[in-house]
Formats: sequence, C-alpha cells, structure tokens
Amino acid sequence: MSFYEYGKTEEYLLSLIKGGAEPRLEALRNSAELAGVPVVSETGAQLLKLITVMTAPTRILEIGTAVGYSGLVMLLNSEAKLYTIDFDGEVLEKARQNFSRFGVSARAEIFEGDASDIVPMVEGKFELIFLDGPKGRYYEFLPYLIELLPKGGVLLCDNVLYSERMSGAREVPKSKQTIADRLALFIKKVTTDKRLITSLLPVGDGMSLSVRV
Repeated sequence: MSFYEYGKTEEYLLSLIKGGAEPRLEALRNSAELAGVPVVSETGAQLLKLITVMTAPTRILEIGTAVGYSGLVMLLNSEAKLYTIDFDGEVLEKARQNFSRFGVSARAEIFEGDASDIVPMVEGKFELIFLDGPKGRYYEFLPYLIELLPKGGVLLCDNVLYSERMSGAREVPKSKQTIADRLALFIKKVTTDKRLITSLLPVGDGMSLSVRV
C-alpha cells in the first residue's frame, strides 16, 4: 500500500519501471510501506538513482533518513559519503541495520535530531542534497541548503506537490492548510531564486529538481 495518493500518470510511469529495482531494495521498500513508514516513491527512487549516477557525488546530504531506503539508493549508485538527518531514533536504528546489511555503513553518517537545529550547523559542500523531511519546513531549510551546494550541485526535494493539492486538483483540508501554505512559499522561492535553475516534476508526490548556477 502506498503512503501517498497517485494519479493515472504515476501509475503509467510506475508500470514502465516495474521489475527493474534491486530485489533487496524492493523488499526493504515493501516492508517500510507495510509498517507505515513513508519512503520515496518508486518513480522518485528511479529519478534519485539517475541523478546520483549523473552527478557522481563525493558528499551527499539527506534530510529525512527513515529506514535508509533513499540513502541506500544513493550509496549503492555512487562512492559518496552520505550525511543523513532524522529525529526518529526508532527508524534510525533500522536505518543503521539496513546500511550494515547492505555493506555501506562506513560511508553513512547518521545525525539524530531536529533538522531545524542541525541544518544551520552543517558545513562544507555537497554535490547532491536530497530533501525528504517535514514539508512544512522546506522553506526554512532552503537558504542553508543553497549555500551548501557548489556550482553545478543538485538539490532534489520530495513531496512538493502534496498529492495534487498544490495544483488545486485536490482540496486542501483545514488540518493541512498550514503545510500547504508553507510549501507554496518554498515553491515560489525555489523556482525564482536566481542562484538556482529549477523544474517541478510530477513524479510520485511531486519533486523539485534544482541546480546551483
């Protein structure tokens, strides 16, 4: 069962890549979804894999570790060192186990805590940043993430179309209005900041793809 609500386009895209995933990763994805842990969509994982191969990063920053599924997509398709942040100690323990099981623990450094506290303290440059944390804070993180990107560095952000709510195709319930409002601020900023070239892609729950210029 998918954590998000997808339309016909996503179903079609998904049909094109079915059977192409690494079996152990596919099993990890399935177990995460059965446990109710949201992970990047299968089409999103395919895009993440493509971008990882294209950028050949040496350092990757990830916000939103969960059980380590997206981190593994990046680690298994590069020689990079991954720095990943999440607040949930229980799922991070599963991520540690998964990184160990796949033999990439030496290249995965986990930071447990609130990304709002950790991101401003991050130093250095990252050729690839994957933002898949709390959607209501994307706008807050963005200024810091732009500074962490070298020229040509890539920022990929998940869930930016919020199950078609941002386009108006689905109504935003009152309980989710604040998140939608904050996502709207993020989308406006990430698509107009002159330091970035950005495209919004209807992949999975929606992804923004930005390159630092």
